[in-house]
Amino acid sequence: MMPTVIVVDGFAVRVNIVEDGEGPHVHVIKGGREYHVRILRDGALLMTIGGYEKATGSEARRAVRIVEDHLAACWAGWNKWHA
Repeated sequence: MMPTVIVVDGFAVRVNIVEDGEGPHVHVIKGGREYHVRILRDGALLMTIGGYEKATGSEARRAVRIVEDHLAACWAGWNKWHA
């Protein structure tokens, strides 16, 4: 189960309530695509399986930007389940 933290322009930002060992991150979902975005105190970073990379593609960049623009809400959602 992944509760939705926020929805912006069709992007749903969700938090996995089960600890998965990936550290603080959210799942940003739109149109069947899912981006794992690491949340940091000073920004966000797109996650991929096995590592991290710069967000490529306009939708991926938008997913990261939404998390950065709503960082406090993302942290609150993460901390609700993982603090």
